[in-house]
Amino acid sequence: MKTAVRIFLVLLFVQAPYASDSNTKTGEVMPIESYPAQVTVGGVTIAANPYTTDAESANVFNVKNLNSRGFFPVHIIIKNNTSSHLTIRTRNVLLFTPNGEQLYSTPGAIVVDNLSRAGLTRREPTKTDIPEASQKVSPLVVFTSRELVTESVDPGGTVDGFLFFFTENRRRNPFTGSSLYIPRLEEEGTKKPVGPFTIRLDQALKSK
Repeated sequence: MKTAVRIFLVLLFVQAPYASDSNTKTGEVMPIESYPAQVTVGGVTIAANPYTTDAESANVFNVKNLNSRGFFPVHIIIKNNTSSHLTIRTRNVLLFTPNGEQLYSTPGAIVVDNLSRAGLTRREPTKTDIPEASQKVSPLVVFTSRELVTESVDPGGTVDGFLFFFTENRRRNPFTGSSLYIPRLEEEGTKKPVGPFTIRLDQALKSK
């Protein structure tokens, strides 16, 4: 059933042929030690970079008013300095807010569906954009290709991607005073856990 829904959404939102993802803008990945909000447990470092404004989000997702409509992206970078293959299960990640809320992330396809129902508006191209790419890539592809999903992290490797958190209170930044909680990563085969990881996002907000 989930597969059928995803296929339906792809057909619904594609407005032109896809361009190669290498030709589209993504969140830049810097050396992991440069991120203010990070934590290291058991040889694994996880950093988080919250996107708090429409302007920040538009540069990556090419749509207007993403944050204003209640969806707040956070860029997560995972560096595996162990000798094991590890798995991150993103559906277990939580955002703990100061008022006691526990927010799960919203899948990228659902974010696009909600934005489209509200009248999705693309960001106006800038001089640094690649015109052909910005015209050919559908919003669904943009969001799902940048989304952090359950996947393997090779020994010595790095993976990154975005999670999207929704709040009804669109005027409040849900990242202020909040922590990102990742219960564990697991060694493939043995299922041995590494973690938990708690990342205080205020550390990143101070640097913005």
